[in-house]
Order: sequence, then C-alpha cells, then structure tokens
Amino acid sequence: MRILPGRHVVRAVLGAVLLVFSVLASPVPASAAGYPRRIAIAPFASLTKEDIGGTVAVLPRLLASRLMALAGADVLLLPAGGKSPEEAAREGKYPLLLQGTVSKLGKGYSIDAAVTDLSTGKSAGAFFTAAATEDDIIPQLGVLSGEIAEKLFDVQGAVRAVPPATSPAAPAPTLPVPLAVGAAPPAPSPQAAPAAAASPPAPVPTTLSGGWSPSSIKPVGGSDKILDELYGVVTVDADAEGNALVVAYGKTTLHLHRVKGTEILPSTRISRPMDHHFLSVHAMDIDGDGSKEILVTDLVNETVASFVLKKKGDAYQEVAGGIRYYLAVLPDWMGKPALVGQYQGIDTPFQGKIVTLRWDGKGFAEGEKLPQDTNILPLASGLPGLSAARFGKEWRLIYTDADSYLRVLDAGGKSQYRSSGRYGSTSDSFEWGPYVQIEGRRKGYLVRNAVRVAPGGGEAPLVLIPEVKLGVMNSVSSTRLVLLQWDGGEFQEKAGSQSSSRHLTGADFLSPGGFGKGGMIVASEIEQTGSAFRDKVSRLVLFQAE
Repeated sequence: MRILPGRHVVRAVLGAVLLVFSVLASPVPASAAGYPRRIAIAPFASLTKEDIGGTVAVLPRLLASRLMALAGADVLLLPAGGKSPEEAAREGKYPLLLQGTVSKLGKGYSIDAAVTDLSTGKSAGAFFTAAATEDDIIPQLGVLSGEIAEKLFDVQGAVRAVPPATSPAAPAPTLPVPLAVGAAPPAPSPQAAPAAAASPPAPVPTTLSGGWSPSSIKPVGGSDKILDELYGVVTVDADAEGNALVVAYGKTTLHLHRVKGTEILPSTRISRPMDHHFLSVHAMDIDGDGSKEILVTDLVNETVASFVLKKKGDAYQEVAGGIRYYLAVLPDWMGKPALVGQYQGIDTPFQGKIVTLRWDGKGFAEGEKLPQDTNILPLASGLPGLSAARFGKEWRLIYTDADSYLRVLDAGGKSQYRSSGRYGSTSDSFEWGPYVQIEGRRKGYLVRNAVRVAPGGGEAPLVLIPEVKLGVMNSVSSTRLVLLQWDGGEFQEKAGSQSSSRHLTGADFLSPGGFGKGGMIVASEIEQTGSAFRDKVSRLVLFQAE
C-alpha cells in the first residue's frame, strides 16, 4: 500500500444516490468487466451534523486492509489536500477510484462507496451498508469490503462465504503479475473443487534409511569466505552422488554454490538494490516440470514484493515479481509439499489467514485458507518460521516463534508442544509500522528460520535446525546444529554438532531421498559481522551425519 498526495472532493448528491443501492449500480457486473486488483481510496466524507470525524478518518485505511486480505488488492490511499483524487489515482496508474461517505439516517448511519473506472470515467459499482450506531460503523466495513471484493474482483468475500459442505467453491481467480494471492490445489478444470471434498493422497509409511538413527553431526568441508552476512541456505537440487546446487542469502544477495563431494564452489550471485531486504528463500517445483524454482520473500522499503526465479539454461531468471505475500514452503502438508503465503498488514507486518498458493503460469492463484487462527499467539507473529510434517496419522504445523521456541500447533493454531531450548534465530530483523517517538524508530521484528524436515521420517519426523544459546542482552553466545526427532509427544535430540561462537543461521539436507547414515547437510555460518571498520564474512559448511 502506498500513499500519494490527493484532494477529496465531496459531492453531497452521492450520498443520496447511493442509499438506493446495496449492489453494483452499473448495468454490467464488475466481475464480468475483469477489473485489475488495483484501486485508489480517497478519504471518506462525513455528511452528518455530528462530530464523527475520528471514526470516518480511519475508514479508508481499514477498508484497504480488508481488500488486501480478501482479494490481494494493491491499494493506494489518497490523503486530503493537493491534487484531485482522480488526478492522483491516474498519476499512480491505479485504474479504479473509490470515494465514500457516511450519512445520518434516522438513528443510524449509512456507509456508501462509489467506484469509478478511470479509463472510461463511468461507474464501476456502488455499494452500501448500514450501521445502527457509530460504534457499529467499523464492523460494517466487513460487509462493504466483502461486496467490493466479490463484485469488482470476482473474489468471494467473507460476508458472502458459503460453507463448502453445502455449496461448490468459487472458481480460483487468476491474478496478473505482480499481484499474488493464495492458491487452490491443482484441479483438472478451471472450477476449483470444494475444500470439503478435497481428499489428500493416502499417507505412505516411510522410515529413515534402513531404520538408522543419527548419533553425531561432524563438519567435513566448507566454502571459501563469502563477503556477506548469510541468514540461511536452501538446497535447490541434489543427486545421489553428492552433487548439489544450494542458494545462501544475505539481505540483498543470493549466493548460488555447487556442492561436489566435500567441496562447495561459488557459481553465481543475484543481487538487488539496497532498499531490498530478503526475509526468506525457499525452493520448490511450482510448475511440475521437475526442476525447482527459487522463491524469495523480498521486502522493499515497507512493501512485500516477493519474486520467483526459474532456471533457464544455466541461469536463473525472474519470471514473477511484486508478489504481495510472505512465502513459505511446507515440506509435508497432507502428504505432499505445499506453498503457502500470508498478506502484508498495515500497522503490523502480517495480516490475515495463511493460504495455499498455486502457480498458474504467470502468477499465483488463491486457494484454501489454513484453519489455524493467526489472530492468536504464536501465529500472530507471522509466517516466518513456519514448517509442517506428519505426526502419527495427522499433519501439524511446526513453528519457530518470535522468541525462538520451537512449537507444534494443533488444528486451531494453539501450541501442543513448546521446546525448552531456542532454535532458528538468524540475527536479522526489519522494522515496520508507525514511527515510535520514544524509541526513535519503528517497531522491530526478528527474522527466524523454520526447521527442515528430513525426507523419509514417516510418522515420527526428524528435523534439522540450529540451536541458539543466548548471553548478555539476549545476544547470541553460541550455536550448534541439532537433529531432533518426535518421540512421546515431544522433540528429543538425536544428534548435534559441537557448539561454536560463530553464528550458524540456517541449514538444509542435501539428500534427495531418504536421509540415512552418512547423509550430508549444508549450513550457513556468519564468521564476522560487518561494520564501518571490517568486512562482513560468512561461509557455507558441510556436515555429515553418522
């Protein structure tokens, strides 16, 4: 969401006209018009004699957040003063302009919104909802935003949602890049199957290779110095002979390396300008061609603008960008890997349900929402740190929370288990939201990595993650790699590396199939933090499990 100068022009006639309508006023339904999900919102006007300016002033911002969550819309807020709303919206290249009013109707209030198609100057739709009291105005925005999302963007709004058990789901919308919304599971036709009817593949009982259980993790090789602070590493491709392609990432650079035996050799780098901030990197075959794409959650200033890199020849090229979702890969969700996302918020970085994502050839399409409640802790801390695995006969989310405790969540999002040790801290952070005068900055949010789930773990998942020991002022005093296995309702440590004062920030398995004795692990390690007087230095380290 961006803010550009603008001037709201109030037409008193608008309120009277809009009271007649509770659906679109245009003769052609907006969904048929196929409007792009880019809309500018002008300040709402109060047409009442009462002083409700405080309530009216927040309506555009709240409406924007709801449209972002419901429809993945790119919303431009226009403050009062300066250029006309029409001129400001056109200058920002936003095709739709929403102008609203709040009017007094007897003892209640009428909240009206008119949307203009700036390419034609004609009405794209008119919307209305009523509130009994001033306190009821803001809750009624849910009704209004649901109408707008459904009629303009052909997305089923929350107020009109029909339980999937009694009604077929709406077709999964296709979004133009750069916007991305969640995704439905692949279906043989454009009509998505109802969520209730979806049947996951039957689980296949598997075990670690040969029934082996790890007892030690030892370093066996590493890379040369990498002049960056690496916050994680991901295996993109690996074969049975020990050759692999891995990507490590700093704040603005991806470092691709080739693993050959016990050697880690640099391949190429992909960089972005300094206003970018990579929060996470994942690898997944999103288009089913047998080759994994690289998925980067990228924060540009205060806007999530994630992107996808696809291998073309010997190089990786961006095939989608400006994706407005934090991204994460669940390695085992209902029997298969799943890509999920969460939309950016307003005053907090994360907002709304976690949704599945499906690649449609150009971008991502909206899918089912995970049932876990993201309004309660720990998931209220956002998507980073999320993974999943099969526990017995059920699939559960595994979560590295904001305090670096490892948690297993139930179907509602509450913690079934919380670790006593701390894991996954990366020493990276970002700021978001209003400026806090007393602190001289915006609120900070720590970035943490999720566990890696070993292939072949079956009903008792084996996971890999760095363990973190904290010292003075919660600074990292030492780290080590650990392999944890679910046993008796908790994670038990099976093997660990020696503690190091260097900061191990992330790790991943190199095994393409089941993980067994002699299995290889790659880890990212910060050797020296950067400053005005010294360079940033990191390395990639190979470990072997026995």
